[in-house]
Amino acid sequence: MRMLMNKTVISTESLVSNIRTATLHDSKSINNLSLHLGYGSTPQDLADERLKCLLESKNDWVWVFEESDDILGWIHLFKAHRVASSTFYEIGGLVVNPETRNVGIGRRLVEFAVKHSEVQKSELRVRCNSKRLDSHLFYEKTGFVNSKKQFVYRMSL
Repeated sequence: MRMLMNKTVISTESLVSNIRTATLHDSKSINNLSLHLGYGSTPQDLADERLKCLLESKNDWVWVFEESDDILGWIHLFKAHRVASSTFYEIGGLVVNPETRNVGIGRRLVEFAVKHSEVQKSELRVRCNSKRLDSHLFYEKTGFVNSKKQFVYRMSL
């Protein structure tokens, strides 16, 4: 990774080989990147606990894109089981460091998730907040098709 006019430049070779399964050691970097989702800060011990749970799950996968010992992006994929519909895979989260966006890291992480889903002969889905127009464009460019609009209802307990 090198800087060019205040923009980080990623070597093309690294886009192919720098994705690996996350480890608990990556938790702090993943947590820091997650701030860019706009949800606010998560205490590190809670972030560690969440990542540990995902890493131990047989239905969840977390991969990171690493360049020169820096985690520049991560993706979470999970297998969703439903009573009344077919099993599918869903991207539960995707973040790329804003300083390294638009160089192919997010696309490579999504392609990695696509390959995993294809091996399982399953559909891949992703949900996006309606306010994140740049994410909508990204996923459409990556090959996703908007299949429905929905509301999310919450109940605080």
